[in-house]
Amino acid sequence: MEADYAIIYNPIAGKPEQTEKDIEYAKKCLDDFKISYKLFKTEFAEHAINLANQLAKEGYRVIGAGGDGTCNEVFHGVISSNSGALCGFIPMGSGNDIPAAIGITPDIKRACEIIAENHTSKSDIGFAKTDEGVERYFLGVGSQGFDAEVARRSNENKDKNYNAIILKTLFSWKSREIRVKMDNDTYEGMANLAAVGNGGAYGGGMYICQKAKVDDGLFDISVVDIGKFKLLLQFKRMYNASLLPHPNISEYQSKKVRIEMKNPEDEPYNCQVDGEVLGHLPVTYESIKDGYEFIRPKTDEVAEAFKEKYGRYFYICEH
Repeated sequence: MEADYAIIYNPIAGKPEQTEKDIEYAKKCLDDFKISYKLFKTEFAEHAINLANQLAKEGYRVIGAGGDGTCNEVFHGVISSNSGALCGFIPMGSGNDIPAAIGITPDIKRACEIIAENHTSKSDIGFAKTDEGVERYFLGVGSQGFDAEVARRSNENKDKNYNAIILKTLFSWKSREIRVKMDNDTYEGMANLAAVGNGGAYGGGMYICQKAKVDDGLFDISVVDIGKFKLLLQFKRMYNASLLPHPNISEYQSKKVRIEMKNPEDEPYNCQVDGEVLGHLPVTYESIKDGYEFIRPKTDEVAEAFKEKYGRYFYICEH
């Protein structure tokens, strides 16, 4: 093995020119911190899963460098390898919610320094499986409904104008009834979306499950039934983590969650985890306590950065 770390990146993710600049800067930082690494670039959809799986089995510590799409594929590939290889991230995307779930801020130099510091610890992870047999591990949020439809359209839209996609989706959106079965609760009724949070945020720091923790062995679930145009007005509150509590959002905690359409004849909602669309409901989620070991900072630097900006931690609901 020629190096200790395998750095996997997608050269055409987002804006390719920016990705090239980010990778060159990451290489400089890795060199400055005297990290032994080898670069691997993806060549097709889900190639990062295959690469991560193979490289983990070869004994590398595997790092996903890119946005949440690349990071999720790398993480899924590593854990699926059953090798126990360490996994880490260098955030280089527009969202960066996956690295954020384990305390890594969107700072390329700092992310490389964290790799050099070599601190590791375990984190809870989520596992999702649709009734059609699609499986995925995740660190952030699994959701179904409006936000999953936005994710689907965003993944298919090369321009990635996220705000325009939200607006277009909103105008054509029709809410339906769902059933959410949890360990000790069941929700049945109308919902724009249902979010199952291992981490608290998606969509680039939108705290839909702001009280979620990655060390308690439980999902935090938010089932949202807000008029679609009023929902648009809640986005700012998601970004500054002041959404919860809300009279039209039902909150729960559970280790296992199953979500399905209440009326079988309704067109099923899409479901997604960490921005990756898995298909249609039904879907089952399971929280895995201390599910995997990651290269991460000793303290949650994302929470500290949020506190510095807003004067409180994002998981504290006090409005």
